[in-house]
This record gives sequence, structure tokens and C-alpha cells, in this order.
Amino acid sequence: MEGTTGRSTSEMESGSTSNNNESHIAFKEGSWFGQFKNGSNPWMARFVYGLIFLASNLLAWAVRDYGRNAFPEMERLKNCQGGRGCLGAEGVLRVSLGCFAFYFVMFLSTAGTSSLYNCRDTWHSGWWSVKIGLWIALTATAFLVPTFIIQIYGEIAHFGAGVFLLVQLVSVISFITWLNDCCQSDKTEDKCHIHVMLLATAAYIICIVGIIMMYVCEPAGENCIRKAEASNRTDWLTIISFIVALLAMVIATFSTGIDSQCFQVKKEAPAGDAVPYGYGFFHFVFATGAMYFAMLLIGWNTHHIIKKWTIDVGWTSTWVRIVNEWLAVCVYLWMLVAPVILLRCRQTNESA
Repeated sequence: MEGTTGRSTSEMESGSTSNNNESHIAFKEGSWFGQFKNGSNPWMARFVYGLIFLASNLLAWAVRDYGRNAFPEMERLKNCQGGRGCLGAEGVLRVSLGCFAFYFVMFLSTAGTSSLYNCRDTWHSGWWSVKIGLWIALTATAFLVPTFIIQIYGEIAHFGAGVFLLVQLVSVISFITWLNDCCQSDKTEDKCHIHVMLLATAAYIICIVGIIMMYVCEPAGENCIRKAEASNRTDWLTIISFIVALLAMVIATFSTGIDSQCFQVKKEAPAGDAVPYGYGFFHFVFATGAMYFAMLLIGWNTHHIIKKWTIDVGWTSTWVRIVNEWLAVCVYLWMLVAPVILLRCRQTNESA
């Protein structure tokens, strides 16, 4: 009797798992709308989160550059002080706060999810009407927050944006290390030599051309090689640069968010029902990315006047990039030296 009961329980469990797998495959092979509606595919879910993040970026830009014309009703809000507290730099911070709150809630509710087909996996991959409503509500609530809280958030956002840059830096270096290991393997060693040489040559050419362009085209009003006449009009090159920078930031956030393995010291093969990427890490990256896009749009300075269609300009932004380059060198050197140090420490412990 006990054997029959145990056998039936095992059959029920295996049948349940089989049904979950079959339904997951069926949803995954369905249409884009079907996957979005059923919330079945975590790979599809990341694109939706990316679109929400892009929408927040565009809203922050619209509030900064065209807030008074596009959102005149904000001037009537008590906390907006005639529009000064909800438009411009503070408007960017308010949109950023709403976006950060949304992804931070998602981080708290999905952190530690390790397997598919449970409630937290369903929450991450589905319930889109609820989550989009939550994002809109949090963004709207950010415009009702007192100004002093926004100022405090602006100071905290400097630190959060720095965390985002550090995470992105580790992810990029981890990818470079993986690519180097892949090129040194016996199967791809011959082909990789040619590819690496072509890639390195192209990278050097692009860097030299970029330096020359920055050397020739200085910002209006600056004296370096030539004097540029100050102008308030926006040219097509500025608009294209803004669009490329905005899309690059969203893509960088998206690609870094799914690279949770870059912080794993010991790589292990995932289980059959394991989540394809760390949900908590994914939302954490997007939360810090919300702080980062705010810093780019206000030039890392809440008192800095930003012209239309510009992003990441000013001396503060310049020094942030310089420090980030120094940090990249330090992290890369540490990743080269760390394995040697750990190996010697392990040999010392074994000999002792």
C-alpha cells in the first residue's frame, strides 16, 4: 500500500513537472503577444522591462527639455513651485525616483529566485498590467514628493550611478576575459588570431578618429584649437549623438542586467529548471541604471544648466569618465593578478 502511494505521488510529481515543461515550451513557441499575455517566457520579459526603462528615459528627457510646453499642468502642483520643482533637473530626478522605486520593488520581490514555475518566476515574467500600473503610479507619486526628498535622492543617486558604472565595468571585463579564454582554446585558436587582429586594428582606428573629431569639434564657447561661436540652435549632429547615447545607455543596462554570472567566483552548471538569469540582479542593475540616466541627463550636477538634446556634458561628467577609466585599469589589473595570488596562497596552505 505504501509502495503504491509512493509510486502514485512520484508519478504525480513527474507528471506535474512534465506538464509545466510542456506548457512552457508551448508558450515559448507561441506568438510574441501570446508570450506577453501568458507571462511564460523570462527571456521575453527582459525586453518588456527594457522598454519600460526606455520609456522612463524618454519621459525624463521630455520633462527636462520640453516640460513647460508638454506638461503645463505640473505648474499647478503644490510641490512644483510654479514648475521649478517638477521640470528641468528636478523633473529628471522625479522620473528617475519613480523608475528606481519600480525596479527596486521588483528586486525585493524576485531576489533569490532559483527555479522556474513558481510564484516569483510568474511574477517576474507575467502580471504585466499590474506592473505597468505600478510603474505609472510610482512615477506619478514621485511628482507629489516634497522637494527636499528629491534633493536627498539626487545626492544618493550619485552613489547609485557609481555602483552601476562599477557593475557595468566588471561585466565588460568579464566578457573580455571570457573572449580571451575562448580565443585561446584549441578549437578556435587559429581563427581567433585573425579576428583579434582585425578587431584590435578597427578599435585603434575608431579611437584615433574619435580623438581627432573631439580635437576639431570643441563645445561652443570653449577655446582649445579653434574658437567656436556660441550658438543656441541645435544641429542634427547633436540630436544624433543624443539618440545614440540614450540607446547605448539602455542597451548597456539591458546587457549588464542579464550577466549575473560575472560576479560568480565559482561557475557551476545550472539545473534543468534553473532561471536563465538572476532576476534579482537584473532588477538591481535597472534600479541603479535609473539613477545613472538621471545623472547623465543633468550632467551629474543638479545646478548645471543643460541645453536641449544634450547628454552627459560638463566638467563633472568629464571627471566621472576619467575616474571610471582609472578604475577600469585597476579592476583589469586586479583580475590579472588575483589568480596568481590565489594560486600562491593555495600552494602555501597546502605545503603548510
